Amino acid sequence: MVERRDVLKSVAMGAAGLTAMNGNQASAKSSNTIELKTQKTYPGVEGKMLVNKPRAMAIMEQYKIDGLIALNPINVYYLTNTTPTMTKFRSDIGGLATFARDPTQPSFLITSNAQAWDIVNGDREVPELITYSGAANWDDYTNATPEQKKTEPKATKGGYAVRKGVALTPREQRWADAQIKYNATATAGPAWAIVKALKASGLTKGRIAVDDMRIKYMLDEIGFGGITIVPGENIFRYIRMVKSEPEIALMRIAGFNNGIASMNTIKAIEKGMRFGEIEDRFRAECAALGSEMTSFLAGVTIGLFPDGQAVPGKAFLIDAVSHFRQYHGDFSRTVCIGEPPKDVLARAKANKAGRDAVHAAIKPGVKFSELTKIGFETQVKAGMPREILIVSPHTLGLEHGDSPFRIEGPYSKPVDHVLEENMVLTVDLPYIEVGWGAGHNEDLIRVTKTGFEYFNTLSEPLEVV
Repeated sequence: MVERRDVLKSVAMGAAGLTAMNGNQASAKSSNTIELKTQKTYPGVEGKMLVNKPRAMAIMEQYKIDGLIALNPINVYYLTNTTPTMTKFRSDIGGLATFARDPTQPSFLITSNAQAWDIVNGDREVPELITYSGAANWDDYTNATPEQKKTEPKATKGGYAVRKGVALTPREQRWADAQIKYNATATAGPAWAIVKALKASGLTKGRIAVDDMRIKYMLDEIGFGGITIVPGENIFRYIRMVKSEPEIALMRIAGFNNGIASMNTIKAIEKGMRFGEIEDRFRAECAALGSEMTSFLAGVTIGLFPDGQAVPGKAFLIDAVSHFRQYHGDFSRTVCIGEPPKDVLARAKANKAGRDAVHAAIKPGVKFSELTKIGFETQVKAGMPREILIVSPHTLGLEHGDSPFRIEGPYSKPVDHVLEENMVLTVDLPYIEVGWGAGHNEDLIRVTKTGFEYFNTLSEPLEVV
């Protein structure tokens, strides 16, 4: 087995992003060079709210939505810059967020009292906070009737001890002050906290989109009416498809980290290695860069290696996804151990032709279907069998696929999205044939005003190790 290379000394490259592409010309020249292992900040947008407010307002107006309520942790993070501690503990309801279409109305982070200490540290922008604790008179609600449930319980008032007679640090003083403030105003549970937020935002009527219909159940249970709750998972995705400046900064780091981790992993692959060993290597490479592995495939997609291990002369794909501060990178290449056979080289050449043609077409106004057509036709013309091809554009961000889908009926349908500036996407270009092997190419790309920008270093689709 190859000894693990010193990852921390091998990751210097252009994290500030590659030069934005103009027209159809793609260049991989870095605009500057820094060491990614220390790139944990993003000057100019550090700590700013992630949500793209102009985009959110426009989408909500388009779909006649007056407000949003988020329970899905990624949407709570998107709206509040916060992943509540109870969410990290995998609580069913770790925190929520509200967002009003009316820009004069406040939006809120809703979570437990203890989270106030994190909020008052002042290290980032956050919305106003509404906290909940528990019901002090919970026994009054045992076997409660529907009418009884409509009466708000008394909230518990517990908190952390604060030593008396000592000088607190400024931060400790903020904690103590926050505990007094929020313990006194906490609600008895998340449902009542949602009601408090909606009332404070002028959202006691109208259409509210939610990303989890348990929100409707919670509000129905305490008898809160007057609003129309509609499923809003896709509303959130439509908003998130076009990234804000802070998101772009995070995704640039996420993309380059992911590409470096992938290439370091590929270069370490040897004959006889099994999937688990390669996956562990990728996980370690991500961690060395400050990212976390999301998903990793090596072999023939989800089936992994046909022989149970990496075999010389057989093409296989690497498809690697990781996230930095919850924003995702996605990178794929074809790998061959030892001298590639002629058919492997031929297919990699056709794959590169398809990759280059698709990337050259990326600019605002182009439809996903156009990229798909270009990817198929170019590779087939270059000699690739059509039946082994997959061409699939998709956006990335807080999800591996930030793209909404159509839900008019019981079965979801794809939407032929149109590229817009500051969308971040990849175009999957795998080719898979059981009995032969697999290949792939995928790069993370930001759409600019006139073209695109790579969020990883461009390299040949075929990597020979």
